[in-house]
Amino acid sequence: MRLSAYVVLFLVLIGSSAVSQQSLNMENLGNKNDYALTGQYSACWGYVAPDGREYALLGCQTGTSIIDITDAPTLREVSFIPAPQSNWREMKTYKQYAFVVTENGTGSGAGIQIIDLTNLPTSATLAKTYVWADTINSVPTMIPRVHSLSVSGNYLYLNGGNYNGIRILDVRDPVNPVKAGVYAGPYIHDSHIRNDTIFASAINSSGGLDIIDVRNKSNPTRIKLLQYPGSGTHNAWTTWDRKYLATTDEVGTTTKTLKVWDIRDLQNPTKVAELAVGSAIVHNVFIKGTLAYVAWYTAGIRVVDLSNPASPRIVGAYDTYPLNDNAAYAGNWGADPYFPSGKVIISDMQTGLHVARYTGDKRGIVNGTITNGTTGAVIPGALLHFKDAAITRWTGSNGQYIFGYAPGTYSASIEAPGFQPKDVTVTVTEGATTTANIVLSPVVSVEGEGVPTMFSLDQNYPNPFNPATTIRFTLPEEEFVSLKVMNILGQEIATLVEGLWPAGAQSVTFDARDLPSGVYLYRLAAGSFSAMKRMIVLK
Repeated sequence: MRLSAYVVLFLVLIGSSAVSQQSLNMENLGNKNDYALTGQYSACWGYVAPDGREYALLGCQTGTSIIDITDAPTLREVSFIPAPQSNWREMKTYKQYAFVVTENGTGSGAGIQIIDLTNLPTSATLAKTYVWADTINSVPTMIPRVHSLSVSGNYLYLNGGNYNGIRILDVRDPVNPVKAGVYAGPYIHDSHIRNDTIFASAINSSGGLDIIDVRNKSNPTRIKLLQYPGSGTHNAWTTWDRKYLATTDEVGTTTKTLKVWDIRDLQNPTKVAELAVGSAIVHNVFIKGTLAYVAWYTAGIRVVDLSNPASPRIVGAYDTYPLNDNAAYAGNWGADPYFPSGKVIISDMQTGLHVARYTGDKRGIVNGTITNGTTGAVIPGALLHFKDAAITRWTGSNGQYIFGYAPGTYSASIEAPGFQPKDVTVTVTEGATTTANIVLSPVVSVEGEGVPTMFSLDQNYPNPFNPATTIRFTLPEEEFVSLKVMNILGQEIATLVEGLWPAGAQSVTFDARDLPSGVYLYRLAAGSFSAMKRMIVLK
């Protein structure tokens, strides 16, 4: 009853003060607050389906709400995935799956929830609950409790919970994660991974920022522990060029501000700026381009221009918590500004999901269809990696993609099984939608030679290489093909091909930008044929 009375009072106050909500260069696109009577909300994260529809995943007291926000202000809950009750719930997405964790490690169904999103917009379902099993102090131990998680490449990073450090999972098969390594450092509250470096927030006891080399997932090593007086480092995010880093301090004796660091020398990071919003406590920061989207608890969300990192300035604001801006743990928990449409989702602990758009951003959109250059048929499941923006998109069943970002020219690599890889450039125009259709050429046998008469695996070219090389092989007949990359110890680090391929001369591009220099092996298996060769990454 006390909770219900509080919620009713809060809703009345919101209704009476909505007209006075602070807003600066932020357009309100909708609010959904279906679970206020069951307890507070927590984190949110976004998902863009292959068909281009956009979804918000919202952490609730008793589970995760999956909401279609494509047609905002119409916000439609598609599914609700029940989970152990908790005030803390965090989630991230990978391909067509979501991973959700909670601080409740004792409730029924505790662990990492793996949610299958492939049937959206019809439904989403819980595929599995994974629990990390380990041996700690010679005792077999289950670790169902995780505070937060991060996704980078094909790996999931588990932070906090029952034990210190970070646990790393290989999620190339999302429903069947495989342990990849453990960083046995201090308690890590959150982590942000950029290329082969983890920026880990060691929130407790002035732990500071732990910077970790994770090129070898099985043996992460510390680069630098950045400690500053009274730190309570809650989370961190790098700028797109990885020259600067923003941190948030939720606890500790330091000021509860957004701090900006010059990290061009990882051994000697230096603070270049600090930003406060009255007495409000800062919580989470997410950087997109030159803008930082900051969840600032009672002050709502703030958009901070970091084009001059030494002089950050607030250029956008939307107050999801209109009662006050006091130094309290209430209001805006998290955000996700990475939707190609320009939408920003915001989770407020008391008022639920807010969908907004920053109107000061002169962004544009590029979309198009990827087709077969021989038949004209659309190509589903093609991968587009926009290198400059560090964003990856996949085409849906209709062969279409969409990419939204700040104005500029961006390079992209496109790959699809059975087709020659292609590099293109796309231009994003301010306030406009540009169509850029892409045609891929099927891999065919060498002209004049017809279908190959035997299996073969060629030496990669170039070799040595940095960062990418091409691996060619021939198939005399249609066959199930597996092409894997291993380190010199024979440990698998990448699967380049796994599926049925047509007869002919084939080629695959291997990108090793996240690997250290060294000798690697690549192995082709096709039917009864098997061959292995060496290649050298030289950086």
